[in-house]
Amino acid sequence: MRSDFLNENSNFTGSHKLKVKELSAASTLAETDSGSIFLLNSDTEFATTLPAVADAGAGWYCKVVVKAAPSGASYTVIEGEGSDANVIIVNGINELEVDTDDDGVSSTGCSTVTFVNSVAIKGDFIDIWCDGSNYYVSGQTKADGGITAT
Repeated sequence: MRSDFLNENSNFTGSHKLKVKELSAASTLAETDSGSIFLLNSDTEFATTLPAVADAGAGWYCKVVVKAAPSGASYTVIEGEGSDANVIIVNGINELEVDTDDDGVSSTGCSTVTFVNSVAIKGDFIDIWCDGSNYYVSGQTKADGGITAT
């Protein structure tokens, strides 16, 4: 019986896709959004609010990617409202430019990660995961100062 099940299902490749969601306006993410890739795509940039860390819980994860480069305003990713205060820890943002200036945004506790207007470009991204107490962020931008933490 077991071998029959394995034989029937060994070539199954259906529904093994990532959850990709396009955002074009201000949004508040939920616990059920864990595992999603969010594409920021708008002519008028906006804020994306993370769930409160208590609601997200350990293991919550998402990726945020610039689909339309910000022009006119910045995209921001902000901590959840309520008891969260400076719960975003930015481990490091790789900056791919080739100058010798200070590189790699980091923060031991902030409330906002910004894809900077007229600097960030399509494809810049951050990965976000939660341990139940804090969000940890790492990512990559093509330009010096394309992503900031405040």
